[in-house]
Amino acid sequence: MLELGTTAVLAGRLLGSAIACGLNLYATIALVGLASRFDFIDTLPPGLAGLESWVVIAGALSLFAAEFIAAAIPWIDSAWEGVHTLIRPLAAAALAGIALEAAPLAFQLGGAAAAGIAAFASHTAKIGLRLVITTRRWMRVAVSTLEDLAAASLALAALAFPVAALASVALFLALLAIAGPALWRAAAFAARALLARFRGFFGARGWTEAAAMPAAFHPLLDPPEIGPSPPRALRAALSGRVGVYRNGWLVFDRGTALFLYRRFGRPARIALPRPTRIEVRRGFLSDSVAIRGANARYTLHLLKDGPPAELAIGALQLVID
Repeated sequence: MLELGTTAVLAGRLLGSAIACGLNLYATIALVGLASRFDFIDTLPPGLAGLESWVVIAGALSLFAAEFIAAAIPWIDSAWEGVHTLIRPLAAAALAGIALEAAPLAFQLGGAAAAGIAAFASHTAKIGLRLVITTRRWMRVAVSTLEDLAAASLALAALAFPVAALASVALFLALLAIAGPALWRAAAFAARALLARFRGFFGARGWTEAAAMPAAFHPLLDPPEIGPSPPRALRAALSGRVGVYRNGWLVFDRGTALFLYRRFGRPARIALPRPTRIEVRRGFLSDSVAIRGANARYTLHLLKDGPPAELAIGALQLVID
């Protein structure tokens, strides 16, 4: 059985490096390789000795530079982060498994799973944070730079001061417990928006019939009547009235605008008031519609596989209070 001090060192290195990988995989790999090559840390496990190769270090630094440039271009950044939703957690899990190659198989698999989960949590939180607070290019670059610095600092701390890194990991997990749900909803919206962008690019855009929505939402609609057209819907997210980036559906049903979403896993609905002022911001993945009503302000994020924003705005303007 591992001693407590040894366990803390191992956990600090494993989880600290995994979270750093979730923030910036290539910076972490380059730093680990350079730190080992110049004897800043103890010898790497035999399976990770290849990280000291100048070829690996140069390749990681090149990809790090490409990622930094991509952060300044919204549609490239979104595609890059979407692809790395798989790459970063899998790479962190693989590196952890290789680092623990001398341990029993169960311990090796458990460590790899923990590293993959930690990397996935930090990656999705990163996507959500960037989506929530970065609306201008300079802000995207600034936030990306801070993320890179955080990844570098945590990676170096995990190597040189693993017990201190474990305290940083605990602080990170505490912050995720507070802000994580909102950030993960934003990250989920980014994934939905990316898929919708592809659907809208390769297929026809337009309204979705209410009957085609998930069946759990059907009881939230008023019973159908004879005569009026069936409810129309489109994929969207709502910020301002039910939190940040609540994912769901915007539905227009007989002069009423409804937003349907899940709250604690159960379907819920909210009626949107008639807007008195509308501001539209075009985006690559979604169009944001900032709306001011009589007693409320909220923002709708319209996905790109629905009707053009003009049609949705026209329907909003016909809402009856």
